[in-house]
Amino acid sequence: MARVGMTDKHIGFFDLLEACGETGCPICRLLERDARSDLDALIYERVNDLETRRALRASWGLCNWHTWLLPEISSSASGAAIVYADVLRVCIDRVRRRDRGRSRIAAFLGRLGVGRAWARYRSGVVALYDARPTCPVCARCSGAEGGYLDILLSFMADPQLAAAYEQSNGLCLPHLLRAIDGGAEREALGELCRQTLAKWETLRQDLEGFVAKYDYRNREAFTEAERTSYTRAFEAVAGRARLFGNDLHTARAVRARYHHDRGAVLPDGGGEQQRGPTAR
Repeated sequence: MARVGMTDKHIGFFDLLEACGETGCPICRLLERDARSDLDALIYERVNDLETRRALRASWGLCNWHTWLLPEISSSASGAAIVYADVLRVCIDRVRRRDRGRSRIAAFLGRLGVGRAWARYRSGVVALYDARPTCPVCARCSGAEGGYLDILLSFMADPQLAAAYEQSNGLCLPHLLRAIDGGAEREALGELCRQTLAKWETLRQDLEGFVAKYDYRNREAFTEAERTSYTRAFEAVAGRARLFGNDLHTARAVRARYHHDRGAVLPDGGGEQQRGPTAR
């Protein structure tokens, strides 16, 4: 993370103060706001900008999250259609170009009995896709994320920010781990962890109260904190909805599928072991 000095209060500091007054992780909230602002500028100001178009072609469009934020931006349909007509044209061309002339090569390799070589050759378009640059909006949000976390660590002792963070829901787990990873030597990290863990402990107690009051013998009304506890817990553990994506197509998930299909012994999350369906 790039460091900011204790006297370097700028717009990011005041944005963080404001976000601490809202529900959920303040860093998640700021990143979603920034993403929406960036997409708004893309659709209304940069839709025909050549550099923007090149970046989107290189990344095969936006990521899943930012693509599906587009319909939520007012009157964005025509601008989004222009962008994605161009991206789709490039996708068609790349897949078609990778396959052009390969029927002859496939037949030749087939006669040689080297089907596996053909399979590797044909996967070139997949390799090209997997090596694509990061979604442009994600790339800008990544830089902003580091900046916001740096501001938080730099100003934890500032009375304004300290009071604001005390009243907030605190960081989510993914953002606290990013703060630990990027600021391990920072003096403020210990205080940030202490305050955040205290907030999580209070949330855990709210969850237990919520569960306990579902007992049929209970006659006590739910508190507001208990009613909202489970959705607040979702964000505390996983981060804001859609912000961190999913693990379906990560390298970790691919490895897990490979071992599962081969009947490897996998942990079931409860400490015991279970075999995949192909195990004998």
